[in-house]
Amino acid sequence: MPVSLASTSASSMHGAVVPIAYATASGSSSSIIFSSIPQVYQDLMLVCYSRSAQAVTQPQFYCFENSDFTTLRSNTILYGNGTSAISARNTGSTAIPSGWTAGASATSGIFGSTEVYWLNYSNTSTYKTSLSRSAGDLNGSGITSLQVKLWPSTSAITSILISNDANNNWSTGSTFALYGVRTVNQ
Repeated sequence: MPVSLASTSASSMHGAVVPIAYATASGSSSSIIFSSIPQVYQDLMLVCYSRSAQAVTQPQFYCFENSDFTTLRSNTILYGNGTSAISARNTGSTAIPSGWTAGASATSGIFGSTEVYWLNYSNTSTYKTSLSRSAGDLNGSGITSLQVKLWPSTSAITSILISNDANNNWSTGSTFALYGVRTVNQ
């Protein structure tokens, strides 16, 4: 589902965080795509309130910079599932999740929350690092996570594709908001 960008110009906004684009899922799309991302901010922030149509309790949530499905990524993650705390390191995978969302097997009306923050997204001389937080309560269980992920590319991030396990549709009411984070003197 392609998304149009917000019409408000950055020069008319005051504050550190500027809305770029917003999308609400209709239940008929397996991916959300933010494209033509302006290259005028220091960082990017994605805030998602989502639920997948996949028939599991908590499917994983993925972000693909520039719709790149081939570059090998890595991450370090800390997460808890209501019973234990776990840490892990993953390397050499083209699809490393940014967090979790609620699935169709979760209690009706339960949505997951994920925030992803890309540092120096428009810099063309460094690899891209993202920090993400994700949470989904399932009445005492569920998963909460914190991770850092590396996309080893010097390309500026001009688009972000958001999907979930097995490319299931995003449930109606899922929302995705992309923000630019301004520099101090911007």
